[in-house]
Amino acid sequence: MNCNIIKDLLPSYIDEISSKETAEAVEEHIEHCEECQRYIQRMKKPNTSIQMMTEEVSAAKEPFKRINKKRRIQVLIAIAITFMVTIIGAWVVQDVGAVNDIFFPDKWGLATVTDDREEWESIKFSDQNYIIFDSIFWRKEIVNHANNGKNVLLSVKDDNDNIVIDEILVPAGKSVKLEGLKRNEKYYIEIKAPQGRFTIVAV
Repeated sequence: MNCNIIKDLLPSYIDEISSKETAEAVEEHIEHCEECQRYIQRMKKPNTSIQMMTEEVSAAKEPFKRINKKRRIQVLIAIAITFMVTIIGAWVVQDVGAVNDIFFPDKWGLATVTDDREEWESIKFSDQNYIIFDSIFWRKEIVNHANNGKNVLLSVKDDNDNIVIDEILVPAGKSVKLEGLKRNEKYYIEIKAPQGRFTIVAV
């Protein structure tokens, strides 16, 4: 039988899927043909080039695997540090008074209206009858505390007794923005309200 025909039959013969008659014909030919014997031996050898290529690819990937692992560790460490800093920062802002006063300044003021004559009453903030917005963190708002339960009229004067803001209605539990006020200047806040004691908060 022709060698080319045998070479065409060898793949199915090696994989043991050829018919019995074909296998016998191939074996009979190979027994007397040295060229086909060498050819079949080469076919039966494992493909070393593919194996070498696989090993080379694996070796090339190894440094990148180490880099990726290192990068994942760095990301996890960064997340953990960010989380801890956030928690500590929130705790400091909430529980450390000095820090809280800087970032969330507020002043609580009181006014007592003794009769219903509808006169202006000054708000006293601690021991002062004025307030200074001395930080960029002031929102420059006035809150009519919800516990007051009554609406108030509010006005603001500067240090020269000029009216800066005139008669703003502030419902109980609500706030108003004091537009146009400057930093580091004294402002005198007055309210007009029904008889009672009022808590006013500057934030």
